[in-house]
Amino acid sequence: MQPGDIALISVIALLLSVGYNVVQAMRMRRLRADADAVADLSAHLESVRREMIGVRTDLANERQAVEALTEELAEVGQTRGTFFDNMGYYVRTPLNLIIGYSELLLSGAYGDLGDVPRERITVIGRSGSDLLTYITDMIELHRLNYGGIELQFKPVDVLPLVESVIAEVKQQSTKDVTLQQQVESDIGPLLGDPARVAQVLRQLLTNALRFTKRGSVMIDAHLVRVQNGVASQMELPTIGWLSDGDWIVLSVHDTGIGIRTEDQASIFDTFYRAHLDQTNDERGLGLGLAIVKRLVELHHGAIWVKSAEKQGSTFFVALRAYRDARSKDAPGTIATESASNRA
Repeated sequence: MQPGDIALISVIALLLSVGYNVVQAMRMRRLRADADAVADLSAHLESVRREMIGVRTDLANERQAVEALTEELAEVGQTRGTFFDNMGYYVRTPLNLIIGYSELLLSGAYGDLGDVPRERITVIGRSGSDLLTYITDMIELHRLNYGGIELQFKPVDVLPLVESVIAEVKQQSTKDVTLQQQVESDIGPLLGDPARVAQVLRQLLTNALRFTKRGSVMIDAHLVRVQNGVASQMELPTIGWLSDGDWIVLSVHDTGIGIRTEDQASIFDTFYRAHLDQTNDERGLGLGLAIVKRLVELHHGAIWVKSAEKQGSTFFVALRAYRDARSKDAPGTIATESASNRA
């Protein structure tokens, strides 16, 4: 072996040794980096685990809170129902006695009262009747909103219904107000609960007569066909206000005080007193139209109003025509708990 070969081998050995050391150093550096990454990942996973435990604990607490709130709401609902049941019996019963005895006294059953006692007993009787109406309305709205009433759906002939309601409210009109009707010939029956539809019309007519000092109150009924959201014979508040099909539209128009524009969006809200405030009328709680709206909703119908202050009002109620509802498999009985869809 030549001296030059020995030198070359020495250089190669040195290079291999240096290369090995470099590779080992790089490997150790990489291992340390991997170890650091694993440590960081482990720490992160531990943090996530602790967060998950916290979230699980929070969820358990939230679930307990929801369960407690549900139980509390159930108790409130039961208490509310008991309250209205008791009010219906323990308050209405003595009120009926007060009203009944007031009527007996005014009838002369106990002799002549004289002008002053008669006037005061009249006030007692009227105030008792007003209070009885308020209580009855509150109980009615409670039952409509929270159950306890079933609607019996059947075909309802419109003309006899309108004539019957007009006969009931006619005594409320004065000589300066004419009460009229206009029912389209061959209109056909609507689908609804006869007593409840009559209640809706009675309330609307009573309101119209109450706030019309002179002029007229007209109840109108006609068949409207809706196609692609557009109605024949009339303009709806918006396209699609009524679903397609045949509807019986009942409208009550008056020439009374009208409704302010800013009040019309809230006119059907519970305890809203737009009409009453306009006339400084202290009677009434603002429940009548809320009850009407709820009854219409339970019929899967629609209600709306067009009015201008000092120019009268028109309230529209749209209910399914019976011939159209039959083809849609409408139910014969519906409970208030499950019926709240709009048209």
